Amino acid sequence: MTETFIPRGVIPAVLLPFDSDLNIDESAYRSHLRDIVNTKGVCSITINGHSSEVHSLDFDEQRKVLDITLDEVGGVVPIICGIYADGSRQAAVLAKQAEDAGADCLLIFPGAVFSLGMIYRREMVISHYRTIAEATSLPLIAFVYPLAGGMGYDTEYFR
Repeated sequence: MTETFIPRGVIPAVLLPFDSDLNIDESAYRSHLRDIVNTKGVCSITINGHSSEVHSLDFDEQRKVLDITLDEVGGVVPIICGIYADGSRQAAVLAKQAEDAGADCLLIFPGAVFSLGMIYRREMVISHYRTIAEATSLPLIAFVYPLAGGMGYDTEYFR
């Protein structure tokens, strides 16, 4: 995709099948991708999200998911790639790699510090997203957990 991606319409988060040894089942994943993008109304897809068990994937596996996706359906629909890492610097590296590989947009998950149940300052949240934004020119979508769950933060930070 060559234009700046603006999220709109139906954007499903795809599933990621695993084999009995908990390796990525590439054949089943490719089939799933084709089924999803051929569904009427789907405007783009999200990969490496919760529905893909991204929290259990190492960085190489996250990259493999992106590579398979781009090979199978890249250019058919825009690809939103989830960025899941413990720290902001690691997330920035993943963001840059996703952009270089051909992702159209990034879904940024909160860093591990947001899951510690601690009180954090506005500057911490802004710094996390700024670090990632400085590593890429792709549009960013912030994944925000509810405040009541202990991992959320006030979205007023971004206004």
